[in-house]
Amino acid sequence: MAFPAGAQPGIDVSHYQEVVDWPTVHSAGDVFGFAKASEGQFTTDQYFADNWAGMKAVGVLRGAYHFYHPSKDAQAQVALFLKCLATGNGGSPLLAPGDLPAALDLEITENVAPADILAGVATWLAAVQAATGRQPLLYTYPSFWKSSLGNPATLAEYPLWIAHLKTAAPTIPGGWGNWAFWQFDKQPVDGVTATPVVDLDAFNGSLGDLQKLAGQ
Repeated sequence: MAFPAGAQPGIDVSHYQEVVDWPTVHSAGDVFGFAKASEGQFTTDQYFADNWAGMKAVGVLRGAYHFYHPSKDAQAQVALFLKCLATGNGGSPLLAPGDLPAALDLEITENVAPADILAGVATWLAAVQAATGRQPLLYTYPSFWKSSLGNPATLAEYPLWIAHLKTAAPTIPGGWGNWAFWQFDKQPVDGVTATPVVDLDAFNGSLGDLQKLAGQ
């Protein structure tokens, strides 16, 4: 899979990658990273604090994401995620210069009706935007958005982080016209040894565009 022309390279990680050597990741060319902060109502990622601090220390533009559980209360999931951000940044502001907008990972239904899923997601996105002052990203798969949710055009005002691996160009679902971030492949990454491959991401723009998005 060739890297998208004109895009900026990054990775996303969670506890599955365990300890990440961010200086090595940065030296290998990645300029941004997303780290899982929380999941559902009660689960926090045990490596989030280390990843959050590690990216900051080496100048990697950093983002945090929450894995959404449709069967759980949306406001409780907001509270958990914001608590992670507050802890990571030592209180206020929740997002500092160099921090990318928050992201919501939506890829399961838990047998919840699509309309109820979308309503809960809208609640999460709006609440996190109000708290952080930044418009969050929405991460999803084309097949999930189409087959599981019915390909709705709602929520397209939020920038799209699309997961579509090993294709020349991602399929853009719903009402979006383009992607902001693209999870496009899984490959070994220098500085990550706990897992054989890591999610590779691209930002659709220049480094200056990415820095602007990160409030720099």
